[in-house]
Amino acid sequence: MYVMNPNLFRQYFLHFAGKLADAPGAAHLTKLAATAKAIPVPVLASLTAKMARLNPRAVNWTLATLAEEIADGCADYGDATGFARALDRDLEWPELMELARAEVERRERGSLH
Repeated sequence: MYVMNPNLFRQYFLHFAGKLADAPGAAHLTKLAATAKAIPVPVLASLTAKMARLNPRAVNWTLATLAEEIADGCADYGDATGFARALDRDLEWPELMELARAEVERRERGSLH
């Protein structure tokens, strides 16, 4: 079974740290990137399985939303493992995934005009 590489989380954190560099909590994204290699394999395996079953665009929207919350100082995770565990729980929440799916569809409809 494929298990995502923790380096993907490192890249994710660094991408959003750069994109949201002017936000008050952007440095926290960089700190999360430094701890990404320590995310336990069972957490990565659970995330991999859940993400494979979901709409990739909805997952990306969820990740971007979480990064914005971190950068804005609304969410704080001690390390990348804490973030990964929270994401793992969020991906089990049907209402959040429905919201993400609806937002992706809304944006796609808007881009057609």
